[in-house]
Amino acid sequence: MTDYIQISAQISEAAKRRLDQYAQETGMKKGRVVEDAIMRHLDALDELPADYIVPTRIVVSAETWDTIVGEIESPPEPTPELRELMNRGRNVQD
Repeated sequence: MTDYIQISAQISEAAKRRLDQYAQETGMKKGRVVEDAIMRHLDALDELPADYIVPTRIVVSAETWDTIVGEIESPPEPTPELRELMNRGRNVQD
């Protein structure tokens, strides 16, 4: 028989709602759903080269965040090179 231990993790309310709903709809125990998810995630990480793993969260300083928001709210005009590149893509699809 497999030994089990208890772990604790903080998750978002949205994730908790989805977990509760999935467990209710499938009849699976939440612990089993969590364990399956962890094992599948770790298996996938084992199969992929480390260079292909993109972090799902990026931490930036407050100053960098302000710069990012500024670029989104007031993007610079596209360069001639970018315009040419984007037009090439359109011509290929035509």
